[in-house]
Amino acid sequence: MSALRSLLLLLLPLCPGPGAGPGSEAKVTRSCTETRQVLGARGYSLSLLPPALISGEHLRICPQEYTCCSSEIEQRLTWETEATFRGLVEESGSFLVHTLAARHRKFDEAFREMLSSSEHSLALLFHRSYGRLYSQYSALFSGLFSRLRDYYERSSEGLDDALVDFWAQLLERMFPLLHPQYIFSSDYLFCLTRFASSADDSLKPFGDSPRRLRLQITRALVAARAFIQGLETGRNVVSEALKVPMSDGCKRAVMRLTGCPLCRGIPSLLPCRGFCLNVAHGCLTSQGMDPDWGAYLGAGIQESLGGLSV
Repeated sequence: MSALRSLLLLLLPLCPGPGAGPGSEAKVTRSCTETRQVLGARGYSLSLLPPALISGEHLRICPQEYTCCSSEIEQRLTWETEATFRGLVEESGSFLVHTLAARHRKFDEAFREMLSSSEHSLALLFHRSYGRLYSQYSALFSGLFSRLRDYYERSSEGLDDALVDFWAQLLERMFPLLHPQYIFSSDYLFCLTRFASSADDSLKPFGDSPRRLRLQITRALVAARAFIQGLETGRNVVSEALKVPMSDGCKRAVMRLTGCPLCRGIPSLLPCRGFCLNVAHGCLTSQGMDPDWGAYLGAGIQESLGGLSV
């Protein structure tokens, strides 16, 4: 499925009906009566519209067969269909931008609330375990969650360092309190924390808690950060794509889609949905939307899976 499928579906108002089936055109009697009614209702001067079909050799976009359009009418319809399509793209794109922005805001609020709840729960756990000893060093926990929030908001590195520093500082402060009968020098405590933080895990003063906490926090933060950045990037990709002008090929395709049936004298014959999607896809691809959107989705999925594989 195309990476632009979600945006293309928003452009289906281009095709208000099921579209014509095979052989449908042969069943329609072509004349200029209906075309004159439709264009007259749009403000076109009837003096510019032939009362009957004329030779279409002068047409530049629509089929050069018998037609209800002069060169001037074809050009005006090209401008009109371009404006209509651009309006639909901007409306659909704006809806997608606002949706991504709303999801970004809601997820950000929910994740920040979850961090605060986790900080409170961890504080209660240590308070029950260590009582007044914990209260003396509660700033360590506040500092840890401050660094976690900093990682979530700005930094792409330093998450492991923040967790290692937290456990090392906690051990350095609580070890003397748990063994008040001894006096430990600063060098001894420094050596202790370095040894406890070594890669071989031979000394585990806090048991398996550091490893489990690291896995839980890393998975949550990496995935959350990838998701929140992905929402922001997606919003920016769509916003920038909406600023790109339509190519000449796109303008011609849109005219053939929605304008040429008027010139052919069969304005009530709707194009099929597949034709609509092909034109919309071609126009958005020519605007550079497809590669940008595909790269955005691919990068977001890869980063999210990378965080979950820790």
